[in-house]
Amino acid sequence: GRSSGKPNIHPPILHGFPGSNMWSALALGTLAALNGMGQVLDDWDPVEVVDERFKDLVDPGAKLTRVAWLENARTEGPAWVWQVGALSFTTGNCPTAGDWDDTYIIGNSTNGNASPMLRHSNHSNGQTIDFTGLGIVACETTGRRVSMVRVDEHSRFSARKTIVDNYRGKPLNSPNDVVIKSDGTVWFTDPSYGCIQFPDQECVLPGDVYRYDPKKGELSVVYTGLDKPNGLAFSLDEKRMYVVDSGAMHADFDPTRPHCVYEFDVEGEGAGCALTNRRLFADITPGIPDGLKLDNFGNVYVAAGDGVQVFDPEGTLLGKIHTPPYPSSFAHLTPGYGQCSNLETGGAPGTPPFPHYRRHVFYIAAGPGVYAITLKSSGGDRPMPPSQV
Repeated sequence: GRSSGKPNIHPPILHGFPGSNMWSALALGTLAALNGMGQVLDDWDPVEVVDERFKDLVDPGAKLTRVAWLENARTEGPAWVWQVGALSFTTGNCPTAGDWDDTYIIGNSTNGNASPMLRHSNHSNGQTIDFTGLGIVACETTGRRVSMVRVDEHSRFSARKTIVDNYRGKPLNSPNDVVIKSDGTVWFTDPSYGCIQFPDQECVLPGDVYRYDPKKGELSVVYTGLDKPNGLAFSLDEKRMYVVDSGAMHADFDPTRPHCVYEFDVEGEGAGCALTNRRLFADITPGIPDGLKLDNFGNVYVAAGDGVQVFDPEGTLLGKIHTPPYPSSFAHLTPGYGQCSNLETGGAPGTPPFPHYRRHVFYIAAGPGVYAITLKSSGGDRPMPPSQV
């Protein structure tokens, strides 16, 4: 692994995991499954330890497995479709060479390969999964809506519908990322990126953070005032929310604009919910912050220009999981690394439905590639399905 910026090369051997024999067997089995369905990057040393506590979250000698590579695509929105043990991701939330605009899936039905599940996704961006484990909630850049894409038990496309596409009669800008609270409400960000990237779109709303109540059909603003609201995630108790502001990436990169994660308190009930008491959680360089995830210790994983930056709940940097470089218009901002777009926790593709606490495979979308690494921690950012509460 790396330690405070000093690269060390480790032989490609499997390090042990702490805890019970059952946990060790589970982790070893998952690694074997990942290694069997993708390419292990033996020559890439991804783990940088900044704080010794990071070793409790990921093995310093852990390797990335590349589970998908789509030339010139910009992968986004990895989402673990837990009911069928499959990983869904999008391929072109912005204009790309080759005009990528599809949603892909990896699972048993695709023999472990990335396969198109939905053609023409309206340049979908962030995604999350509903409580059924079969519904993919997607943010559509050019569709200008949050939609539901359902898959069947064979990981095939089944149906698609609009969840919400306007605020008080005005079209949404370009929904960017989305999470579902344990009460079933859908929270999402709506920056103006789509109107910058696709000039035919005209944005008439400020870039806000929204809460949608599907039971009442109510859409309300929970926060206004960020430059480019992007990734978002609840704290484990859902009393706080982390929201990325990636305003530094506008038409061009401007480091004087925000490139940070804010922390808010979640207050109020129903349509009166609001994000309050904004404070800086972490300033992110190089590149820009993008998607967010939490583990079951409340640590915050942030997609960044050099991979994934991991912070403890107080905002102290613990370490990084670096992603390899790839050609892009902003590669000069992250020399030696590849800008990461979004993150997810789950199981190895093809595994049966995973209990919530076993979501220890960490997926990383970065440019044309989707990568996986096994954590010692488990994903804790998603509420458990009602049947498991």
